[in-house]
Amino acid sequence: MNTPIKVAVIGAGMMGKNHLRTYKNLHGFELVGVYDIFADAAKSAADMFGIKAFTSLDDVAANVDAVSVVTTSITHAEVGEFFLNKGIHCLIEKPLATTEAECQRLISAAKKNNVTLLVGHIEQFNPAVEQLHKILIDKSQICAIEARRMSAASGRITDVDVAMDLMIHDAEVVMSLVKSPVINVHASAVRSAKSPSGKDYINAMLEFANGATATLTASRITQSRVRTLNITTNDNYIDMDFINQSIAVHSQGRMHNVNQNDLPENMRYGLKGSIENLFIMQAQPLNSELSHFANCINGKEPPRITGEQALEALRVIWKIQNSLNFSNSLQIAAE
Repeated sequence: MNTPIKVAVIGAGMMGKNHLRTYKNLHGFELVGVYDIFADAAKSAADMFGIKAFTSLDDVAANVDAVSVVTTSITHAEVGEFFLNKGIHCLIEKPLATTEAECQRLISAAKKNNVTLLVGHIEQFNPAVEQLHKILIDKSQICAIEARRMSAASGRITDVDVAMDLMIHDAEVVMSLVKSPVINVHASAVRSAKSPSGKDYINAMLEFANGATATLTASRITQSRVRTLNITTNDNYIDMDFINQSIAVHSQGRMHNVNQNDLPENMRYGLKGSIENLFIMQAQPLNSELSHFANCINGKEPPRITGEQALEALRVIWKIQNSLNFSNSLQIAAE
C-alpha cells in the first residue's frame, strides 16, 4: 500500500489505549477509530485521541484495512474471525484464542482470505530478545533456560490464570530459542492466603526433545516486578533483563599468557571468567510490533509470530495447566 493503512483498535482498555497512542504517532497508519462493547469506554478513548467511536463491528469493517484486537481473551476468536473473513488484516493480542479449535479457525480464516494474522507476543520485539536471537544464531547449544516473570496482583487481566496471562510470554520466547518439541511438562503451584487456588503463582519445568530444559516461573502475588531470562549454553551463561533491555554474557576460558608447565599440577586447569555487557539500542516494543504489522500488510516481511507459532505456545500452556489439574486431583485424593 502506498497510502496509509486505515486501522482501528477493538477494545478500549489499558492495552487498547496503548495501541491507540502508538498508532496515532506511527508512520504508515491512519488511525480511524475505536470500538468497545462498552460505548462509554469507546467514546472516552475516541475523545482522547480525536478519532471516531464506532458503534458496531460492521461499522468498523466498512471503514478500515486493519485492526488490533485488544479485547478479553475469550472473545479473540469471535472478533478475529469476523474481521479476517471480511478481508481485514488482524493483529490479535496474545493469547491467540482459548481453545485449539478457535486457533485453527483463525489460522484458516487468514489463509482463506489472504490477509495478515500477526499475534501480539510483544516480547519478540523487545530489543534484548532480538539481540539474544542474534547471539544464539551461532553454534551455541542451549542446555537450560530459567525464566521468571513476576509481579503484584492487578485488575488488568481477570479472565485467565497467570500461566495464560504472563507465563505464555516466556513459553513463546523459550520455544523460539530452543527450536525443539516439548516432550515433557511438570508444573506446581503455590497455595497461599493471596492465591488459594494456586492459579496466581506457577512453576513449570519443560523438557525438550533435544535434551534442553526450561524452568518457567510466573506470579501475580510477588511484591516486585521481575522479568528475566537466564540461559546456560555449552560455552557461556547469558543473563537477560526484559525490563532494562539488557544482556550480560558470562564466559570462562583457560588463563591466557600463562605457561601451564610453570604452574603446580593442581593449578594447571585454572579458569578465568569474563563478563560482556552488550550494548543494546533501547526501543519501545509496541512501536516496533506495530511497525512490523505495517510491513507484513505491505508484503515487506512475513509475520514474526504466526498463528501456528502462537498455537504451539498455547499447547505448552495447556500442558502446564493440565499438569496442575492432575496434581490437584492427586492432592484431593490424598486428603
